[in-house]
Amino acid sequence: MNTTIRFHSYGGPEVLQAENQADVGAPSEGQVRLRHLAIGVNFIDTMFRRGIVPVPLPAVPGVEGVGIVEALGAGVGALKVGQRVAYYLAPGSYTQVRLIDASALVPVPDDLGAGQIAAVLTKGLTAWAGLNGYHQMQPGETILVQGASSSVGSLLARWAKARGATVIGTAGSPEKRRALEGTIDHVLPSDAQDLAQRVREIAPGGVDVVYEFVGKSTFDATLASVKDGGVVVSIGAASGAPAFDKEAAAKRELKMVGGPMAPYLTGRVSQAVNDVFEAFRTGVLGEVPFTEYALRNASEAHAAIAARTKNGALVLVP
Repeated sequence: MNTTIRFHSYGGPEVLQAENQADVGAPSEGQVRLRHLAIGVNFIDTMFRRGIVPVPLPAVPGVEGVGIVEALGAGVGALKVGQRVAYYLAPGSYTQVRLIDASALVPVPDDLGAGQIAAVLTKGLTAWAGLNGYHQMQPGETILVQGASSSVGSLLARWAKARGATVIGTAGSPEKRRALEGTIDHVLPSDAQDLAQRVREIAPGGVDVVYEFVGKSTFDATLASVKDGGVVVSIGAASGAPAFDKEAAAKRELKMVGGPMAPYLTGRVSQAVNDVFEAFRTGVLGEVPFTEYALRNASEAHAAIAARTKNGALVLVP
């Protein structure tokens, strides 16, 4: 039997149910059968579960995994049975074994463990898109990362500093701020009433770019911190979607960008994947800690996200 996590209704972590599914069968043309070694947990998984991003029900959450190819469908010539591969945007990953389009898979290096790959690949690619797609970050820019202690925010902040940016990062708790100290240039509390003023003391006139991972609760400070003609990149919204005066933003000639990362990887997937793994190997991204949960306990991983008690990335192990 194949253990699979499903939700039959939208709601909290408790709607995630472990079910025993029959054998998934043989792959069709263009597909492979993949046995997971590790499954990455991403914030978007919780958005599917809550219905913020509606999906047909019942649904299997998850978009990321690392596994071993068990069987090849017709027309799949670039992969081999027994090969270890990964994917980063193919819904339905919370399961032991799945069928998946071969085109979604990327080769992975032998020197990294499956758990580490699941912890860094999608989040690293999102950070890569933030620096090379949503906005082409240039050395010498001053950036503000709202939610710099988040899984993606921390990778982006470190990577931007390594590429020559002056990086101001915010985080909610003293513990999270202490963890950022020494890794970026300036660390500020995300809930400070005078946050924008403190940012502008560091960057008179405002920052060139703000990367938003928090959303509603920090967006006023974001708009007050960015310079006229600057860029606001909305990648995440942990506190909810922000509401803002679009006309006022237009008058200030602010460039507001966001949306899915996939379009920013088009034609550049191999380069982006290689860049992520190289940045990890060379220490640019830091250690990228992760916590493992048994696949059957996926609801506990989602509860840790909701309670903001998670330590680093979260990985499910079948």
